Amino acid sequence: MTFHKKFLSASVLSVIDQGMLSALNFLIGAVLIRLATKEEYGLYGQLYSGGLLAGLIVDSWIAGPLTTVASAVHASTRKNLLRRYWAKQIFWTVLMGLTAFLIVEFVPAATHHADKALLLGAAFGAYVIGNGLREYGRTVGFIMSDIRSVLRQDIVYVVAVLGGLAWLYHAGEMAVAPIMFMLAGCSALCALFGRQRLIQLTGGDTAISDEDRVILQNHQTEIQGHGRWAVAGVIVGWLSNYSYIYLSGIWLGLSAIADLNAARLLLMPIPLAVAAWVRVARPEAARLMAAHDWKGLRKLTWFSLAGIEAVVLMYVGFMLLTLPWLERHVIGNKYDGLDPLIMLWGAYFAVNSARTIGTSWLMSGGEFRSMFFLGTVTLLLVIGITTATLPYLAAAGAIVALIAVEIFETVVVWRYILPTMQRNRQNAAAAVSSDS
Repeated sequence: MTFHKKFLSASVLSVIDQGMLSALNFLIGAVLIRLATKEEYGLYGQLYSGGLLAGLIVDSWIAGPLTTVASAVHASTRKNLLRRYWAKQIFWTVLMGLTAFLIVEFVPAATHHADKALLLGAAFGAYVIGNGLREYGRTVGFIMSDIRSVLRQDIVYVVAVLGGLAWLYHAGEMAVAPIMFMLAGCSALCALFGRQRLIQLTGGDTAISDEDRVILQNHQTEIQGHGRWAVAGVIVGWLSNYSYIYLSGIWLGLSAIADLNAARLLLMPIPLAVAAWVRVARPEAARLMAAHDWKGLRKLTWFSLAGIEAVVLMYVGFMLLTLPWLERHVIGNKYDGLDPLIMLWGAYFAVNSARTIGTSWLMSGGEFRSMFFLGTVTLLLVIGITTATLPYLAAAGAIVALIAVEIFETVVVWRYILPTMQRNRQNAAAAVSSDS
């Protein structure tokens, strides 16, 4: 099978997988939009974005740098790296879950629901832990190019969540805390289902040679070095992308968060499709960089950009055409007039998708330090612009600020950082070649 056919096949399976998860997230959001108050849905949006941060921190400390290194080593070393970092994934996931509980329990401003802090804290902490346990199986599947096992595992998760939602609806418990407890249980069940396959993908019967032990130790040091910058970078990146939720809450209240999240929810298949594409493309980009195949990387880049932007344009157009029906039958009267917010979110995702590919290549190349400094600059910009636009444009001002910052970041990544990374790697390869 040629590269393009193999990559396209894996991408299609990954998009199908993310499509299921996207539909599931849409269903959960739609149920809360329909059955819960705006304040309750705004609360869900805050906690969901906080869960994303927890997952991204663990992913950047473990999976991100691991993907960078694992793509450039031999199969036996790769398996041992994956098995060893399985235990670290569990440790950091539990730690993040406890941190999540403490924040919700002792920082009432994090939820605006001080009277529900104990229940919410326990539910949110369990959700973070369950999601982290499930996610490592997906990470290993993508690194080992075993997309089918990822798809099987997520089918189990989707079926379990659908059953849990049906039970909660029947019991009349469609609120944020019960839903998060249910998601945590389904994630744990899914992780248990994929455990045997994870052992197969990360196990080995042969003893590690002394040479392999040295290689493994060297790569552990490299992963830890990448991880420190990756964690710092992902925190400022998350703040750049999601600070609008908390700034909008301060300026406009939970109802504004609900409007922003309802409009964004309708377009959530776009970032999930982009994430699916990137999960397949990042290991391949890392291999191309390791082989100094810049021509192949350019082909992969244009192939990715064309595919993702086509998805963005088609989906936004489809959503605008079907919005009247959705407002009548799904969203309800509480969320009338979302058209301008949806169009703004569509513009945001069009730029964000192009930027995401560039930053994914930077992660594949281990440029976590550059990403941290860029993220720091964009965070300052997004806070300043959002604070300036919210009083005049209300909820739309938050999206306008995000679009402006995404354009800035996209130009910097594609025009400056990526070319600099390529030149540095080419010069290093030329120096090694001349010395030999």
